[in-house]
Amino acid sequence: MQVVVTKLRLSTVNSGVLALVATLIIWSSYFVALRSGAQSALTSFDMALLRFVLPGLLLLPVLYRSRGTICKVKKRYLLGVMVGAGLPFYLLSVIASGNVQAVIGSLLVPGVAPVFVTVIAVCFYRERLAKRRVVGLGTVLLGIAILMAENYNTQSSSALFGSLLYLLAAACWAVYTVSVKLAKLSSLEIAALLNITAATGLLVAAPMGVFETNLSIVPWQQILPQLVVMGGFCGLVAVITYGHAINKLGAEMSACWGAMTPVLVAILAFLILRESLQLSTIVAMLVITLGVVCANFKLK
Repeated sequence: MQVVVTKLRLSTVNSGVLALVATLIIWSSYFVALRSGAQSALTSFDMALLRFVLPGLLLLPVLYRSRGTICKVKKRYLLGVMVGAGLPFYLLSVIASGNVQAVIGSLLVPGVAPVFVTVIAVCFYRERLAKRRVVGLGTVLLGIAILMAENYNTQSSSALFGSLLYLLAAACWAVYTVSVKLAKLSSLEIAALLNITAATGLLVAAPMGVFETNLSIVPWQQILPQLVVMGGFCGLVAVITYGHAINKLGAEMSACWGAMTPVLVAILAFLILRESLQLSTIVAMLVITLGVVCANFKLK
């Protein structure tokens, strides 16, 4: 009996790890696609439409079937899901991506999010921290400080502005991560909630002419990758895999491993966007990665 229980636990952990690995790969594509879209004729509104409308339509049946379950969840957790990974988070990321390199965004959002998650866990839920996690997260903050100092020293107001927006996006993502854990909804229910609410807001705003759109003049070769990566993989698949990882591995562990994303983004950004890395960015990446490893592994 003990053997069966052990195997079941290992299976649960393995499924969480596999889901997290899939999420990291998709996130890496997300930041590259953001930067690519920001350099195209697509507006922020266009990119948001491509990100939310397709998964929102596909997940309508899920929201309808689960409406009773969702309504029982505390409203603050539902709001945390909708704001933390929905339209506010995405618009912050889109605007920021037009001002800084893809790898900067991948360093600041997944890198700082675990720090915010830990702050929320300690301040609001009185969780205790192991010393290794304090050291690890402190190291992550050091890496972020190196990155921000470089942006400040370049005297580029746009780079600093973009970095600050990405930090706000990281705070949103931390709220989302904690809200997913506490809401106790399935991955599909989470995906349906945040995609449909964001898509509804966009579709209501579209006829009002409040936002500029260039979808009619942008070639499909630029639209299709955004639709597939943002709408399909990020809007649907990654929400499900990340939700599963949080439920199986915990909010803090999932957020901490998200800080490994910049390594993959740096490779993709170099291959696809031809973005080179400054020495300070490489140092920050290594420091942040070291902090993640320190926060999550015990030395025997």
